[in-house]
Amino acid sequence: MAKSREQELANRLETLMTDAFNRSINALKDAGAINTKEMDKCYRGIGSKYYDLVTDQMQNTARSGVPWICELFTKGDGDKK
Repeated sequence: MAKSREQELANRLETLMTDAFNRSINALKDAGAINTKEMDKCYRGIGSKYYDLVTDQMQNTARSGVPWICELFTKGDGDKK
């Protein structure tokens, strides 16, 4: 798969993962399972301590997963009957 496609895939994965993280945190907070009071002090968007920490980890995960996902599209379809 072309590098530009791999980067596009990584970017989309990051967007999906960010959405999943935020939805999960908010669901846990709403359910009373966690208290995010301290986290909220340093999780205020780009440039804030915890936001950047989380974003870096999601980017690393997405980039490491891209080759694995690309295999699905570059492998022959040997499973077809």
